[in-house]
Amino acid sequence: MRQIDVDLKYCKYPVFVGSGITNDFGNILRKYYAGRQIAVITNEHIFNLHGAGLMDQLPKDAEIVTLFVPDGEHAKSFEHLQNLYTRLLENHFERGSLIIAFGGGVVGDLAGFAAATYLRGVQLVQYPTTLLAQVDSSIGGKVGINHPLGKNLIGAFKHPLFVFSDSRLLQTLPDAEIRCGMGEVIKYGFILNKDLFEYLERNLERALQKEDEVLRRLVLISAGEKAKVVMRDERESRLRMVLNFGHTFGHALETEYHFSEIKHGEAVILGMKCALEFAADSGFLSKQEQRRGMELLNRVPVKFDSSAVDPDRLVERMALDKKVKDGKIRLVLIEQIGKYFFHSVEDKNLLKHAFGILKKD
Repeated sequence: MRQIDVDLKYCKYPVFVGSGITNDFGNILRKYYAGRQIAVITNEHIFNLHGAGLMDQLPKDAEIVTLFVPDGEHAKSFEHLQNLYTRLLENHFERGSLIIAFGGGVVGDLAGFAAATYLRGVQLVQYPTTLLAQVDSSIGGKVGINHPLGKNLIGAFKHPLFVFSDSRLLQTLPDAEIRCGMGEVIKYGFILNKDLFEYLERNLERALQKEDEVLRRLVLISAGEKAKVVMRDERESRLRMVLNFGHTFGHALETEYHFSEIKHGEAVILGMKCALEFAADSGFLSKQEQRRGMELLNRVPVKFDSSAVDPDRLVERMALDKKVKDGKIRLVLIEQIGKYFFHSVEDKNLLKHAFGILKKD
């Protein structure tokens, strides 16, 4: 088991990464939490697969409730958040209680936001069970819910006591979930880590086939990259926006497809294709680097209804993104693999053209 420390101005917490480390969870929990009220927020599918292993690790004298939320992005709503508040209140959970977010990115975001706001804040542990959550969303404290007009527009920062990532759990994921998580892994290669990008060029199929050692390595490298960025810019004032490479395009797609017809990681993969096209059209990225990036992305298949892509409407949705400043859409782009920069869009026609490439997929 490896430990990555996220050392921030007002708090510090570890990210534990390993394969087959479930039985270490109890000892780590006792080190960081001495209370006796624990709410496990999860979904039924994850709990049926791995819940017994988690429950065996919780203190025997603890007051434990298990709260289920639906699977899918639509669970990140006011309605489901309110249901969590009600259940916590009905069980008389106090300010010294703990919420364990046991699941993927949706569970982590929703449970984390509940922990940030219930009684003005209770303790949180992130126990991610998907590749996407282990490499990205469980680290950094960003939690929240969606609004019908856009993704993650209602949120807060809530850092956990610790993050616990057992890559062995990824073996039970559907292939589609591995592909989704791979979008976030590839992102780190594009913007920060050329060595990671080259490792993916050599080993992508092994990762998609869920080879345990490859997945463990990808989680460790990606979590380390995320931690370094968060430590330099906790509140996304500037540098941390680099993590949105492909996401501004992707969030528009998710909203357009009503958060159900396309998964977040799939939208990120499509969004990175659009970002590469935009950068090449603008003269920032060479055609050779664009082709290299596209070749890797195309090895991760994404099924979606390309006939429904409306570039004009998608650009309108981008204008509602929370990263818009002074009316200008801000993008993270790359000028070469492993080297990023920020760009404020002047010509929205280039955005429309970038979305247009998806109609060719």
